[in-house]
Amino acid sequence: MAADKAYSVAILGLTNHEERFIKIMMAFTSHTASSRTEGKYRWTAEAADADIVIVNAEDAVAMRKWHEISVAHPSVSLLLITATDNPPLSRHFCVRPISPARTLEMLDRIVEEFKLRVTEQDVFAGAAMPPRKAADLTVSTIVPVRMRALVVDDSPTVRKKLLLELGNFNIKTDTAESGELGLEMLGENAYDIVFLDIVLPGQDGFQVCKTIRRNPATRNTPVIMLSSKSSRFDKVRGSIAGCNAYLSKPVEYEEFYRVLEDYLAIPAGKFGESHKLA
Repeated sequence: MAADKAYSVAILGLTNHEERFIKIMMAFTSHTASSRTEGKYRWTAEAADADIVIVNAEDAVAMRKWHEISVAHPSVSLLLITATDNPPLSRHFCVRPISPARTLEMLDRIVEEFKLRVTEQDVFAGAAMPPRKAADLTVSTIVPVRMRALVVDDSPTVRKKLLLELGNFNIKTDTAESGELGLEMLGENAYDIVFLDIVLPGQDGFQVCKTIRRNPATRNTPVIMLSSKSSRFDKVRGSIAGCNAYLSKPVEYEEFYRVLEDYLAIPAGKFGESHKLA
């Protein structure tokens, strides 16, 4: 973590007392007399230009404003201030009454994840197949426009990258930022394939995958786990949860293309017979 960089933080919907408390805390991190070597933070009034936005989860207006910002500026990170432990919208949260230690811990954790942002932006590794070559893939000639995918990932960057890449193959793609929302969408729509992250706010990917497998309506839907966790233990957990393939970020394009061929270019209803780990 860069000690000399001050990360900008905006505040939405907090009480005057909470806002004053957080501003004082941030000023301390950047004070020249501070021996702090972790992240340094400064307040900004422009939420759209901030690195991190701290939002009151119980303020509907603030949450709507955050949603607008997250859509227009997907690189901005969220820290919720909430009265509920383990809220479904974010894994970065502070439960009231907020404390300096907890708030700094969450800010530092978000900044630590900024280090991985390059990896997240490069969801794929290696060279992408040129469009004229992509048309030669078996999947591109077999998958019609009616094919539909669901991407469940709390990273806006990952969701956008997969949406664009799947769109190149005429696959209509919906996205969800939490496991709970993903399960809700699976209950409302029929999907031909699901790309599922492991680390999610609320239920993690393993829990979501198990729920998908228990539901008769979705038990045969191919689930592709896509995560920065690449240990053998995590892959085994994915297998036990019922995933069809496990891809480690950044994903090699060839692996991604192979998954599309394996799970979308075979007759419907046969997915369960192809259960295997990548």
